[in-house]
Amino acid sequence: MAEMSFGPRVFRQPVAPRNPDPEPDSFLGLGQHLAFLQGCVASRPLSGTPANMPIVVDFSDRPSKMLAATLPDYGPASLLKVSLVDLPKLPLGKLRPTEVVVEVHSASVNPTDWKQRKGTLSQLCALSLPAVLGIDFSGKVVRAGEEAPLAEGDEVFGRQTLDRMRELNGTYAEYVIVDSSDVYKKPPNLSFEEAAAVPHASLAAYAALGHVGKLIQKRHKTDKCVLILGGSGGGGTFAVQLAKGHFGCHVIASCSRKNSMLVKSLGADKVLDYEDADFLNQVPAGTCDVIVDCVGGDDYWQSFKAGLSKDGVYVTTVGNKRYLADDTNLDYGGILQIKADYLLRQLGNKLGVEERYHILTGSQILASDLPIIASLLDKGSLRVVVDKVFPLTEIQMAHELSETHHAVGKIVLQVRAGKE
Repeated sequence: MAEMSFGPRVFRQPVAPRNPDPEPDSFLGLGQHLAFLQGCVASRPLSGTPANMPIVVDFSDRPSKMLAATLPDYGPASLLKVSLVDLPKLPLGKLRPTEVVVEVHSASVNPTDWKQRKGTLSQLCALSLPAVLGIDFSGKVVRAGEEAPLAEGDEVFGRQTLDRMRELNGTYAEYVIVDSSDVYKKPPNLSFEEAAAVPHASLAAYAALGHVGKLIQKRHKTDKCVLILGGSGGGGTFAVQLAKGHFGCHVIASCSRKNSMLVKSLGADKVLDYEDADFLNQVPAGTCDVIVDCVGGDDYWQSFKAGLSKDGVYVTTVGNKRYLADDTNLDYGGILQIKADYLLRQLGNKLGVEERYHILTGSQILASDLPIIASLLDKGSLRVVVDKVFPLTEIQMAHELSETHHAVGKIVLQVRAGKE
């Protein structure tokens, strides 16, 4: 356990110099256009970092090691192992003014995590192996930079960006260093487990509906209608609630028959069973202001675009392939194909042919929307649906459940069980 190893507060640890990351090429630039990188695309690069002599900090009264789920190489979930690793290394020897150190209580599993683990994204954004994955987290601040709007002891939730995960570590660990702009105080009515399930999925749902779907501008429009494809998943459960409770829409949502009562309880006015033979024909033409596709696949766009109103918007959080072809690795050819499809759609937008189709990108998912999400959670007008909570030691099972695409709501990892 982490408490077994204590060391000096600060010591220098020589390490072999690392090769700098290669210059971004046209392939790496595609990350901004792919939905599977939503919310994780680098937003604050860690530049000017001396790599040959990092400083390892043993925070006051903290161990010199921490528990983390590490990935030694790309592959199946069985490769994930929980072990003692060094505490996060501060590249400049101290916290940046806006950074905070969070003692992680819980994290959650996102599809992005296991796509990275499998190597699906390795041609696009290679990990620095061995790696600690994880985007979402909740916990307590144990150190805060002088410009961070947080203090030691604050209970928080937030996200880690991909660049920082690669340079430092992700959230499948007892400690994580994040920029304070990606963190917000945890609503007091939420448990740590619930809070960890919120950031990525809720921000993506809010972005799809409010920003790309333009419902923020249409708040005062009456008779708004939204279709959510995949209403019982992590993002879908938030999208249904936001569309109904926050944006005041008539909500149609698709899910399996067994999850229909849950989706109705979240606010859906009508639930479509995707296994019904006439599923693709149940949305009246010209009725939907926004269609949010949480499943992916060009067939859904072709089937449901007729359901859009005159100025309606179709937003996919996944892309034009079902679950983004998660059973295969994306080589350069696959990336180019997705990019070509994307550019053709964008050209259609410019020409007025398919101006309704949009792929949600990482730059559109804003951590600055966290206060809105927190307020809704605090008021009880947004609730968190958690399928299952796993201890960190069962990380393999958590990933395997997520890969089935049948989780209802979110999958949570309890990193510090029994420690408040």
